[in-house]
Amino acid sequence: MDEDIGVLVVGHGSKKDYNKELIMGFASELESDFEEVEYSFLSMNEPSIPESLGKLKEKDLEKIVIFPLFLANGVHTLVDIPGVLGFEEGQRTKKVEENGKEIDLIYSNPIGLHEKLVDIGEKRIEESLENHD
Repeated sequence: MDEDIGVLVVGHGSKKDYNKELIMGFASELESDFEEVEYSFLSMNEPSIPESLGKLKEKDLEKIVIFPLFLANGVHTLVDIPGVLGFEEGQRTKKVEENGKEIDLIYSNPIGLHEKLVDIGEKRIEESLENHD
């Protein structure tokens, strides 16, 4: 993948450690495809979205893709996260300037319905049936 693209993974945040570990692990897996990857949380955990986005903006990147690690669109993906990013309603891209350099911020869709997700669901169902006493 291009070296001038960064990714910011955004999770909801939770009181449960597992949630933070899942987001961190997901971001870590993306590092094999993208040079710069950071993770953040909408609430309850650190780092915050502005904090992690700030780290990426300091790098020599032309584009930063913000990926909400949510299954479907809802208030958090349509209103809350874009609001923290300073996006207008319905806006998916915007240019920001950092240290005299223009950076494209690109807001991704959440996971949504995907055949691989269905495959995972089928696998989990089969595992449940196999482990049922």
